[in-house]
Amino acid sequence: MRKIELTEKQIEVIHQQLNGEIEVHSATEEQQKLLMEVIDMADVILEEEDAYDELERQGNDLIQWFWDKYQAQQN
Repeated sequence: MRKIELTEKQIEVIHQQLNGEIEVHSATEEQQKLLMEVIDMADVILEEEDAYDELERQGNDLIQWFWDKYQAQQN
């Protein structure tokens, strides 16, 4: 798997989204931009790993799946 590199702002917006504080449609313009960057990165890894079944088993939450991948590589 390719190494996931996230900025502090991307990490912050991931936490906000996972905590239910923001959604893409209700986020500020900057938050939307950051979330779209994260979603684009997640989509690339999802496709490269052909991990659609894994994503489905984890409830189809792309951001949570991506965050879990990021956390796993940090350990």
